[in-house]
Amino acid sequence: MTEKTFSGKRIVITRPRAQSKELQRALEDSGAKCSLVPLIDIAQPDDEGFAFEQAMRNVSEYEWVVCTSANGASRVAPYLSNSGNRPKLAAVGSATALAFARDVDFVPSSATGVLLAKELPVTSGKILVVQAQETSGDVVRILQDRNMNVDGVAAYKTAHCLLTDSQIAEIQSADAVLVASGSAVRSWCEQAGPKVNGKVVAIGEPTQQVAAECGMSISAVAREASTAGVVAALAGVFA
Repeated sequence: MTEKTFSGKRIVITRPRAQSKELQRALEDSGAKCSLVPLIDIAQPDDEGFAFEQAMRNVSEYEWVVCTSANGASRVAPYLSNSGNRPKLAAVGSATALAFARDVDFVPSSATGVLLAKELPVTSGKILVVQAQETSGDVVRILQDRNMNVDGVAAYKTAHCLLTDSQIAEIQSADAVLVASGSAVRSWCEQAGPKVNGKVVAIGEPTQQVAAECGMSISAVAREASTAGVVAALAGVFA
């Protein structure tokens, strides 16, 4: 990939700003004109994080801590001991693994919560699943169906960002738009409808599935949420 891969292309990143800096830099280094228009914000769950804090105080009781997003892993990371006396870590994909800031013990063959739950090694020890408040509950359910002892806790929730007319116009006029979650897709579709004039790149199959449910056309799917994976998917739509 050359430094001119995205020369003259206007690309809108719809992730929360704190999660967009590395990707924005990579795209701009390759010639893109990037703008940030967050579709969702990350907030405390409705209980203000009480259940999560309780779980983290007792984290040593768990054999596994399972995280289904980088947002969850980044919240768990400060509570993990640097010694060997900590739970084993399972991440849904490479970006989530990086957010732990430690070596992880398990990543599924494809970055979906369902495969994470189906492929996690069977254990008789306790498992803590850290996820968003609005999760479908599939990960916990599948692990329980496999006869494992599972607790689920919400570390955060996603809230829709209210878009201005100029932000909607900015997304509609872009050459490409990146959507990183089902929540982002729903935020856009509820406020502006499913149509986007430029190319739309989704991060992960779950995001693609929500887009299909909402009637939003996806041009490409980044299988991994890493910067390299997203840049490669975006490059593919302009090839």
